[in-house]
Amino acid sequence: MAAVPDRPLDPDTVADCHSAFSKMLERYAWAIVRDWSLAADVVQASFVALARFGADVAPEARKSWLFRVAHREALRVRECQKPYNQASSLASAGVFETQATYEVNPLAKMADQEEAEGLRDRINRLSVEQRQVLRLRFFENKTFAEIAEALQIPLGTALSRMRLALERLRSMSNETKNEKS
Repeated sequence: MAAVPDRPLDPDTVADCHSAFSKMLERYAWAIVRDWSLAADVVQASFVALARFGADVAPEARKSWLFRVAHREALRVRECQKPYNQASSLASAGVFETQATYEVNPLAKMADQEEAEGLRDRINRLSVEQRQVLRLRFFENKTFAEIAEALQIPLGTALSRMRLALERLRSMSNETKNEKS
């Protein structure tokens, strides 16, 4: 692949984007790599890419561009971690530099799609009340107070439904893992 010339973005703009999107990107990256320190590395690599190549990105497209870069970088980091077990350290595994990539591994994409389908299936098996709370919290990014108001239920009920939904999803996920073993 040909080298892409650097098209640096103004540092103040990068800082503004960082303050606006870094927390969301970190949670998104964590969902892929399942490690907070690796998720922070993914976010850093994403903002390095924005600083280096962001001049060509339209201001209204910066958020989605950052999420695409973070997604690809998180998949790359996850692939790099597969050969190593939990007990090995980065020092024994060798030092590697995180670099934002622009290619998606097709096998990782298929695995993500299968995982997403399984999650959708498990969510559909939840009660209607639990699905409503999950949807409002995760897909509409509402606070529990807003969820309680929208569903006209007490705050404690909204919290309980979320807790029960997450416990049920975890239980169904463990059952699926045990069946595969």
